[in-house]
Amino acid sequence: MILRAYLLFYIVIIPHSAWAVDISLDLAKWHKVKYAKIKANTFRQAENGLQVSVNNSSSALVYKFDKPISIKEVNIKAELKGKINYGQKIPGSKQADDFPLRLGLILKGKNKLNFFQKAIAPNWLTELNEISSSAGGLDKVYSLIFYTEKPNFEKREHPLSSYFFEEIGGKFINSKLRGKYSLLTKNKIIGLWLSSDGDDTHSSYDVIIEDIIIN
Repeated sequence: MILRAYLLFYIVIIPHSAWAVDISLDLAKWHKVKYAKIKANTFRQAENGLQVSVNNSSSALVYKFDKPISIKEVNIKAELKGKINYGQKIPGSKQADDFPLRLGLILKGKNKLNFFQKAIAPNWLTELNEISSSAGGLDKVYSLIFYTEKPNFEKREHPLSSYFFEEIGGKFINSKLRGKYSLLTKNKIIGLWLSSDGDDTHSSYDVIIEDIIIN
């Protein structure tokens, strides 16, 4: 199946536009999303941002905008404390699909779960359905992957769900992430999705999200 990329990301060095928005890192503004049968991450308000603690666990945080918006640029700063234990496995492969940070854009679309689909859908999908319903529906979550060891793909539809499309974003260098990405999309954005994983590789580490700016 040939997938059409909805977004084009590339690193740029340009100043913020006049309407740049600093996304709140107040944990109370974010909604926690758990996966069935997987231990959830823990979150706390850190002095310099929002701390995600992974301990053989995986879960997500969702930030919903007041209304769907267009985004031209995303800036993110983060720090990693610890590492992922890939061993001899390829990052992103089966049993090694763990990354320190995924930053996803929840794209507005037309997908809505009906009564019967809601009854059998996983929790994360019903949560996304609820978040997107007032905006008219969901297309998918288009995620940037930030890594310590690069996977062997540049873009992919996630093998476990067509609701997630992923693209390589950037690398943590000396435990620091400083990324700025311009993007083109025909879809408006409903909100942001943040996730960190350690359940496949039985890893423990912390990620501190220091800044997310959009414009």
